[in-house]
Amino acid sequence: MEHIELKVSPREKLTKGELNKARKSGRVPAQLYGKEIAPMSIFLDGDDFAAVARHVTESMIIDLNLEGKKYPVLMKEIQKETLSGEILHIDFNLIGHGQKLHVRVPLHLVGTAKGVLDGGILEHAIHDIEVECEPDSLPEKIDIDISGLEANHALHLRDIAIPEGVKLLTNPETVIAIIKFAREEVVEKPAEPEVVAAEGEAAPAEEAAAEGTSEAEQK
Repeated sequence: MEHIELKVSPREKLTKGELNKARKSGRVPAQLYGKEIAPMSIFLDGDDFAAVARHVTESMIIDLNLEGKKYPVLMKEIQKETLSGEILHIDFNLIGHGQKLHVRVPLHLVGTAKGVLDGGILEHAIHDIEVECEPDSLPEKIDIDISGLEANHALHLRDIAIPEGVKLLTNPETVIAIIKFAREEVVEKPAEPEVVAAEGEAAPAEEAAAEGTSEAEQK
């Protein structure tokens, strides 16, 4: 798989004010962690990172180029300012030699399901899966063709092909997608209001019956 490369520079220990000043100048503070190295404080160029940020996922390997030496890493966490969305800090994890990766890989549904063409509704149940693999076998995403999925049928993880060299850790019985038909809503007619006579008053029908009985008795 192709790696994204980002140039980084060493970062000295700075005060909060100095870090804010660095951010305003377009530099993003970051930290690099790994079992084979001591934690390293670095700066990224904000514009360089923004250009690739939308494509970066948890399963994408990034090569950090620090003064000519490349460090293959996975992005661990991004801290952002709540209101503005400004990137405040990034944490990276170094990929060690011979290390097997445990990461989540995005699932990408491809095509239009037959059940959708027949009027069904597609429900995308999960959007990524957990896998284990060597760094060179790590897929950026897994494409899944759903064009043959029919209405009232589900697609499970057991039904798809996992790339070679990748071990699935998520339960294979997990549903990826399902096609359902929308239920028609039954509109109930409102019940006719029941006429209740006020206390002390007879209903019209009762009054008529009472008058008829009284006339008959008099005759």
